[in-house]
Order: sequence, then structure tokens, then C-alpha cells
Amino acid sequence: MRRIDVNDLALDVITNAPTRSTPALDDTTLPSIQGRLHSSKVGTSDDAPSIDLGCARHYKRNAVIALAVFVAAVGLVKRPGLVDIPVVKLLNSYANRVPFWDALFHDFDTYFTFSGVILIALIWSCWFSKASVQIRARILVAIVASVGAGIVSRFLQHHVRSHIRPYYHPAIHFHPPAMPAMPFNTWNCFPSDHAAVFSGLAIAIYLARPRLGMFAAAWLVVIECSRIYMGAHYPSDLVGGAALAAVSVWASQAPSLIAVGRRVAGWERSSPALFYMSAFFITYQIATLFLDVRLAASDFSSITHLK
Repeated sequence: MRRIDVNDLALDVITNAPTRSTPALDDTTLPSIQGRLHSSKVGTSDDAPSIDLGCARHYKRNAVIALAVFVAAVGLVKRPGLVDIPVVKLLNSYANRVPFWDALFHDFDTYFTFSGVILIALIWSCWFSKASVQIRARILVAIVASVGAGIVSRFLQHHVRSHIRPYYHPAIHFHPPAMPAMPFNTWNCFPSDHAAVFSGLAIAIYLARPRLGMFAAAWLVVIECSRIYMGAHYPSDLVGGAALAAVSVWASQAPSLIAVGRRVAGWERSSPALFYMSAFFITYQIATLFLDVRLAASDFSSITHLK
């Protein structure tokens, strides 16, 4: 589209004023025209649906690649002696040697401040640093897709036979680190729901700010490795969870879903107080993987069974 120069437009109006019966422009009319054109230009640049987001345009290809990685992770589960058990034994061989490392990895594994809270803080940074409705829409649908990946991951843990946690595996002879860990559940652990949700958030950050997303991914690798160290997961669990999140998030970047995200993002303009109140509550729950909600539900479930 050819750009219109404001001064040329004003000069054309003044030059052709007698033939068009256009009223003469005074010193207040020209700034008014310039202001309207400027505001129109700013509005269209912010809301334009065709913003070039690089890799987001290749969402189908990225989703297919992620699906292939997930299939490869399933293959690792079928052959635990290839990668899973050797890596777990290697990391576990360092347990109880240096109390500092035991305490550090225990804290990384236990406290959401080091995982979900940091990632959600980076999400908020991306939200306020990018005023584009298009980018905000991509962030919104990516967050929803991350939660969806976590739900699917937990469903697979309950309904698909894979393997028990390294902590309980009889062939590994796992030696718990010096720091006491919370008791792990005893059902299947593939794929990791922690890795699914948090990897999805890292990809959401990458969509808005690629360099910050790469930092988030690198930090997440450290956090998730602590779960291997503590006996909660195998490498295949983490790779499978991350791949599942990637499939979900990249698939969510389809134009039809982004259009829905744009409508939700518009809520921020029409009702900012309600939008940010809801956003704070929801992102807090995501950062803690809905821990309070799950514990409360477990309490009520126990009461129901007692009756």
C-alpha cells in the first residue's frame, strides 16, 4: 500500500479548494487532519493481522517435528536400558556427596518459585513489552495449549502403561539424596506433566521474544534435570512432555485459533480491571500447576469416601 504524505495531502486540498468548493484550511484544520491520519496509522499497525512472527508462520511444520520427537520419546520408554536407566544411575551416583547440590536440586524440584513462577513472570514481561494484539493473541492461545498439554499428559500417565518412577524402580536401586523429598505418586510417569506445562510456557515466551524464550528453555532444562536427580522422572518423560507441549502450542498457532485469541485480547481493552484480575488468578494457578486446587479436591474426595 502506498504511504500517504500528510503534507502532500494538505497541499492538494489547498490547491484544489476553489474547484471542489472546499472550505479553506486554517491553522487549526491542518493539525486536525494530521492527527486523524496519525491515529489511524497507529491503530492499523497495532491490530494488523499479518504481522510477521517468523517461525510462527511454520506452525504446521513445527508441530509435525514435535510429534516425531514425541514418538522417539515413546521409543526410549520401550527400551529403558538405552538412555533412561543409564542417565538416572549416572546422576544418582552423585547423590549424598555434596549436601549443597542435594539441597539445590531438592529446592529446584520442590518449589514453584524456581520453575512456574519465573516462567509466568517472563510471560507477563512479554505481554507488557509487546502491545501488538496479534502477538498477545499468540501468547494467550499458547498458554491455554500449555495447560491442555499438561492435562493430556496426566491422562496418559493414568491410562497408558509406561514405567514407574526411578525412585521406585527395583533395577535402579535408587539412593535418595540427603534432602528429604515429598513422597511421589506410584502411577506411571510418562510423559511429565511438569515438563509439558512449563515447556509450553517457554515456547509461548519464544513466540513473543525469541532470545528470552531461549533463556527460558535453557533454565527449564536445569529445572527438569533436578527431577531426574530426585528420582521423579526419566529423560524420556521430560522429552515426551516437552514434545507434547510443542505439538499442542504450535498447533494452537493456526489462524482460526489466533482469531479467537484476538477477541479475548480485546477484552483487555474493554474491561481491563476484570481482565487483569482474572489473568492474575489464572496465571498464579498455572505457575503452581493448580496445586492448591488439586489438594483441596483431594481433601473433599477423602471426606466423600469416609461417608
